[in-house]
Amino acid sequence: MSKREAVPSMGTTSSSTLVVVAGTEPLRRRLVAVMAAAGCDVPAVARQEGLAEYELDARSVLIFSCDVDLPADVTALRRMRKSLPEPAIVVVSPRSTATAVRRTLDAGADALVFEPEIDVALAASVRAVPRRLRAGVERPNLSHRERQVLNLVCEGHTNAEIAESLFLAESTIKSHMASIFTKLGVHSRKEAGAAYMDLLTVPNFPPTDPDLEEMNV
Repeated sequence: MSKREAVPSMGTTSSSTLVVVAGTEPLRRRLVAVMAAAGCDVPAVARQEGLAEYELDARSVLIFSCDVDLPADVTALRRMRKSLPEPAIVVVSPRSTATAVRRTLDAGADALVFEPEIDVALAASVRAVPRRLRAGVERPNLSHRERQVLNLVCEGHTNAEIAESLFLAESTIKSHMASIFTKLGVHSRKEAGAAYMDLLTVPNFPPTDPDLEEMNV
């Protein structure tokens, strides 16, 4: 296997490198299998030290497995970002809260996928990562309500659950989602969530509602 894996099907450049970093063998195999199903042959390593043999740059994407609710794992993410400032990092973690999502982004992740959603969200998140590189120029004008909806989408809530949480009709939530898809240039809830998490890492992007971020619904 080459040290430089081309992943054109993921929307990255033809010379980009994509590597899985996961501590347990079953999860490494699962992540590799999911990406293989998406048309990408991906190498995997157990620890960050294993990345030394790969040529990583701003076109590279790392799929990093950790538990964002564990301080030690978040610290490991921060260290990875500090030692590897250029590659994008897509974190795979057990399900957590919106507050933990923001903490993960602050630690240097470009996107976060919860383990129960790997099969449907991982490839889309990897494909969406390059949006972060364009976000400084292309900042969609999301309304306050659309940002509220996206926060809850990122937590995995359905339209009905979002409607109940925000005291709105489900049809109104569907209208907001249609508008969000158009503004972000995506075609699914998973892609919208990944693109939104990318935007949250952009300096001066309009902040989300802090009260909603602390809400565990």
